[in-house]
Amino acid sequence: MHRLDTMRYSVAKAALAACAALLAALLGAGCDELSSRQEIQKANKLYAEGRYAKAVELYKSALDRTPTLTIGQHNAGLAYYKLFQPGVETKENRAIAEQSAAHFMKYLETNPNDRKVITLVTTIWLDSGQFDKALNYWSQVLAKDPQNRGVLEKLANINRQAGRFEEARKLHLQRSDLETDRGAKVKALLDIGYMEWSRLTKPDLIDVDRLAVADIGIAALQKAETLDPKHDAVQSLMASLYLLRSLAHGAFWAKCVDVASEKYHHSRFSEIKKGQAAGAGVTPAKPGQPGAPGQPAPAGAAPAAAGAAAPAPGAAAPAAGAAAPAPGAEAPAAGAAPAPTTPPPASK
Repeated sequence: MHRLDTMRYSVAKAALAACAALLAALLGAGCDELSSRQEIQKANKLYAEGRYAKAVELYKSALDRTPTLTIGQHNAGLAYYKLFQPGVETKENRAIAEQSAAHFMKYLETNPNDRKVITLVTTIWLDSGQFDKALNYWSQVLAKDPQNRGVLEKLANINRQAGRFEEARKLHLQRSDLETDRGAKVKALLDIGYMEWSRLTKPDLIDVDRLAVADIGIAALQKAETLDPKHDAVQSLMASLYLLRSLAHGAFWAKCVDVASEKYHHSRFSEIKKGQAAGAGVTPAKPGQPGAPGQPAPAGAAPAAAGAAAPAPGAAAPAAGAAAPAPGAEAPAAGAAPAPTTPPPASK
């Protein structure tokens, strides 16, 4: 009997010791999390004061102690983003961009549908030249929904920005084929036209390449014209491409053909605009005025080559970095989004 009591006592003692250790661990973890949250609050104040480097130090300290605090990951990503300088190509700046994206991606593991953060992390990848990461992320999104037109457009625009024009063209064509709305089909084909127009305004293309690029854009616009013969942007851009194509010719007769084609589509554009103006009861724009061929290029595009007419206003090429869903999330509407705004640091 004495031996049995001794065994029971030993078991009870061991159980108590285990409970005490567990309680101590829980209390310790609770204290660590409380300390981390307090440190994050201090970092938030530094962020609000614009002291982003100091804020990063406190966010990092809190996350080293409690890495599961997603709010800390979110706010650290914001602070690093504020320190990042787009267009500055240094190892230090690249490292800041990578840190910001890494914290945002950690946050997205538990908040996969936060579009503002997805917009920011995509923008960071593109602005720091990390195109492969952006393409890998969006390829995962597309793999879950291969017919998602918004994601196809997003991937096409990222490929365009990365200089992968052939892949961008294929994605735009795929998107056009999937669209059921005529206007959406035309827009996808116009995006190809704008991409090729932008390439033609660069001085580094030799004449043979310029002809090939112009032909790709014209072919896409001819499809668009078949779908909507009275689309003014299609006619304006077609005229611009023919004019740019004519500049690459050595043979006089071929140049004359392209110039004649440019004049024809310019004329078609003017007729369409006059018809629209008559319906609206306003005076149509004349060449050289806003809304006519020869006006400034789309936002973000390079200056046009000498003598080249630019696409009509209001039809700028889509910008990469638009807001987007996480893999499996709802896709954005087709079209580019404005530049992201940085949300304030979260405090929960």
